[in-house]
Amino acid sequence: MGWESSLVLDFGRLESESSPHRRGLQLEKLLKRLFQKAHFVVQPNAGAAGPRQTDLVAGYDNTWYVIEAKWEQHPAGSNVVDDVRIRAEAAGQGAIGVIISVAGFNDSAVARVIQYRDRQVVLLIGEKELLEALRSPELLANLLKKKRDQLVAHGRVHLGSDTTRKARPRPVDDLPEAGLSLFSGDQTPLPYLAGEDGFAELVFAHELPDVDWVVAGGSGVTLDLPVRRLNERGLIDLVHTLNSMGWTTSEPTWSIRQATRAWHGTGAREFVKALSARKERYGGLEEPHHTEQVTYFDTCPGGGFYTLTADVSSDPSRLVLRCNVSFQLVGVPVDMAPLRHLFERYDAMATGFFRPLVGQAVKRGHLEARQPLDMVAYLVSADPFPVPSPGAEAQTVPQTVEPENWVTGIVARNPYHRPERGTTPEGWPRAVDSSEFIICALRNHHPLAKKPEGYFLISWELARTSDAQAFRPVADW
Repeated sequence: MGWESSLVLDFGRLESESSPHRRGLQLEKLLKRLFQKAHFVVQPNAGAAGPRQTDLVAGYDNTWYVIEAKWEQHPAGSNVVDDVRIRAEAAGQGAIGVIISVAGFNDSAVARVIQYRDRQVVLLIGEKELLEALRSPELLANLLKKKRDQLVAHGRVHLGSDTTRKARPRPVDDLPEAGLSLFSGDQTPLPYLAGEDGFAELVFAHELPDVDWVVAGGSGVTLDLPVRRLNERGLIDLVHTLNSMGWTTSEPTWSIRQATRAWHGTGAREFVKALSARKERYGGLEEPHHTEQVTYFDTCPGGGFYTLTADVSSDPSRLVLRCNVSFQLVGVPVDMAPLRHLFERYDAMATGFFRPLVGQAVKRGHLEARQPLDMVAYLVSADPFPVPSPGAEAQTVPQTVEPENWVTGIVARNPYHRPERGTTPEGWPRAVDSSEFIICALRNHHPLAKKPEGYFLISWELARTSDAQAFRPVADW
């Protein structure tokens, strides 16, 4: 039996202790073990917060916490808050007061914490949150940080999920508009591409950064962020969070897969719309599987990329059964703040470890003879700096020049769809076998208005994260 459960068992034994004095002493010892397991520097009976003796003083990442534990018959009130507030002020600038009350807190205690938040921060922990910390001590430091952020930034006392303000759905327009658009063969805009396919954690990438393509020696690194306890709304909020923290570009690509069908698209905004439109996507789909598979790809600032994968239930509950964000980076960044903020947001600081890549980051394949492609749709990007027509500079009235649409990729029928054994090129990923279409980047771009005679496949690039493949077929004309 692990130490997490032993802390919970010891807490349960305290409930049967008839002597309040002995129970208080044993609770103090239990909290000392909890903070030590959470990698705090713990000083019991510290004199820094005098004149009155304090149960514990614990330090973590240059922050000191003055901790008072209460297990009384009634909820803690404003007098307890005032007592801890005064002792935290005496402990020195930057010290934070923490009150752990098994019986909870009354309204006056919460009001007093908010009233004095500008002068002295005091954090409140009730029985439910204490039990969660006893089960998973590695989450304690981030719990305290969340409480502090809620109090300082929003003037709210964080007392667990039941008492915090419910997050409102964020407008989809908060996400960047796609820099790449899908157009059908007759140049009609498409929200996404739907085709015959199956389950495969594979996503087509328009650009695939190679983290080995650097001057320095060594190898790139991987980093995984597991995200727990989500539904569809939480998954959408994760996309918004990635965007608000600077991890979203205008050119992400994504796939949503069922057992016999897949939907491929570009853009964070378009992904959220497609994920939410389950009923529309399932129109005409016979006996959908109980789970659909999501794979989302985007590049990272400074080099590298990440994939977001999730298994989402197909029923109206839309529970997310598994979710992971997997980064592939050039190396361990000097500035860890962007990643730390993201991991803190999802209580994953204790599970985040960089691991060196083994082997080639991006594998490449080339066809000996070009493979003709049957084009069915275009991937289009607008040129923000179009060239004016000849003679425009001689006109007295300035000419308005509309951005020119350029074809930077195509959607083509998969020439290796459900192939016979031994008929695919060496290195071609088997995960593409079931896909009716492939989405190719063009080696040479051309205006949408000027259609070439034909397209052909020339090469491909493939990279793997912990639980997905990013695939970039390359075509030319």
